[in-house]
Amino acid sequence: MPHRCTEHAAVHRTTQATGRRAVVRPTIGAMGIRYYAYPLAPEHVDLARADPYPFLPADPLADAWELDGRPRPDMLYLDKCWKELQWLTCPTAGAPRTAYALVRGQATHTGGGWVPWVDVLSPADVDDAARDLVLIGEDEVTACRDPHGDPLSASGREYVTHYLREAQEFTARLQRRGWGLVHVIG
Repeated sequence: MPHRCTEHAAVHRTTQATGRRAVVRPTIGAMGIRYYAYPLAPEHVDLARADPYPFLPADPLADAWELDGRPRPDMLYLDKCWKELQWLTCPTAGAPRTAYALVRGQATHTGGGWVPWVDVLSPADVDDAARDLVLIGEDEVTACRDPHGDPLSASGREYVTHYLREAQEFTARLQRRGWGLVHVIG
């Protein structure tokens, strides 16, 4: 199935900068798997590819929902819509669009939760994704099908359109700055 990633996030990582092992614990909770992306300066892309966790906050949901009382940082929060955006950018009957790189990935389920999927996009990757995202409009959202071939409901199309616009705006901002991003699905 094209929406199932065969790669898995590592549970143990050795940070390149310190040489210490970091343990990524599976997330436990009933809140569901959500998507978060953060800007990444071009000079940090290689470091983030070696170890992305220092470039992610401890609690991205707190950032997205402004739970700690601070204003929301520059980020992309797709809630649980990352799956629908995968369907939109990687239809079952065709090759993935370039924009699929933005939402590519799947958390690895465990007995007590999940291990998040973490990925890094270079400035060139973000540029490519941003150029492709702006080409996706209402017609593509209307034509989107779930993996079973069923169309999205009217409320589902509104949900996808809202988060598609968020993704278009975020990647356009990063594209203008020449930045990459680090994203987590988990």
